[in-house]
Amino acid sequence: MKKPFHITKILIPLDFSDTSRLALEHAAHICSKFKADLHLLHVFTGSKADVLPNITATDANTSDNEGIKDKILDELDGIGKEFYQKYNVGYNIEVREGSVSKEIAKTAKEVDASMIVLGTHGVSGFEEFFLGSNAYRVVTAATMPVFTVQGHADKLGYDDIVLPIDSSKHTRDKVSQAATIAKAFDATVHIATLVTEEHEDEEAIFNLKIKQVEEYFDGMGVKHRRKVLHGDDVAEMTIEFAKSVNADLIVAMTEQEAATGLFMGPYAQRVVNHSPIPVMSVTPLETIKGFSQRTLGGDYRPFYI
Repeated sequence: MKKPFHITKILIPLDFSDTSRLALEHAAHICSKFKADLHLLHVFTGSKADVLPNITATDANTSDNEGIKDKILDELDGIGKEFYQKYNVGYNIEVREGSVSKEIAKTAKEVDASMIVLGTHGVSGFEEFFLGSNAYRVVTAATMPVFTVQGHADKLGYDDIVLPIDSSKHTRDKVSQAATIAKAFDATVHIATLVTEEHEDEEAIFNLKIKQVEEYFDGMGVKHRRKVLHGDDVAEMTIEFAKSVNADLIVAMTEQEAATGLFMGPYAQRVVNHSPIPVMSVTPLETIKGFSQRTLGGDYRPFYI
C-alpha cells in the first residue's frame, strides 16, 4: 500500500453535455467532503461550438474563436458560481484548445489535480478496444486517479465501495484511494478476491494480500468485508459483485498485467466501459514509467513522465 491519498483539487472537464454535468455533481459532492476546489475545464476544438449553451449559430460560424472562448468562459463561470452556492466549494475556470484528451491530461498535471472526474459513455463490440475514446485516452495518460461516471449514475455519495483484489503485482496500489473515499463517506469497502482457475493454487498468496489490506483498513478506521469470487472473467465478476452489494463505486487498477504492454489492460477497460457504477481508475506510476513510446506505438504516450 502507498502513502495516504489526499484530495485537494479535482479537475472536471466539461463539454456541457448532461453526462459531464452529472460528473460535475459527483466532483462537487466529493470536493465538499474534502474542502477541495474544482477546476472547470473546457477544451475548445472549434468544430462543436454550435452545441454549447448560450452560443448562437451565428457565433459558431464566425472566425472569432477568441470571442467564442470568452463566451465559454462566461458559461463556465456561471456554472462555477452555481456549484459554489450549492456545495460551498471554490473553483477555477479555464478554456484550452487542442486535443481533448491531451489537454485534459496536461491541465491535470499543471494545476496539480488530485483526481480527474470525467463523464463518459459505455461502449461495446468493436469499439471496445478502439483508442479514439477520449475517456480511454485520459485514463491511460493521467498520473492521478480518474473517476469515470456514466450518464445514469445519478446517486451521489458512496456507501458501498468494491475493491477487487486479484493476482496482479500492483493490485493493492489502489487501497489508499479506496480508504480515503470510504473514510470521508463512512462507506463499507467490499474486498472482492478474484480467483481464476489458473490461480487457484495461490490461495496462500491471496490470503496474505487480503490480510494486509484488512490491517490497513483497520488502521484507518474503515469498515470492510471480504468475499472470495471464483470464475474466469474477472471484469464480469467485478461488475456483477458490485451490483449484488448495491455498490456506489468500484476502485480498479488500470494496468493488470505488465506483460501485455498496455497501460489500461482489458480487465480495467471493460470495467470502465460496462459498469453502470462509477469507477475510480488508478494507475501505478512504477508501471507507467516502465513503458516506452515504442511499446505503445505511434505518437501516443503518457504525458510528463
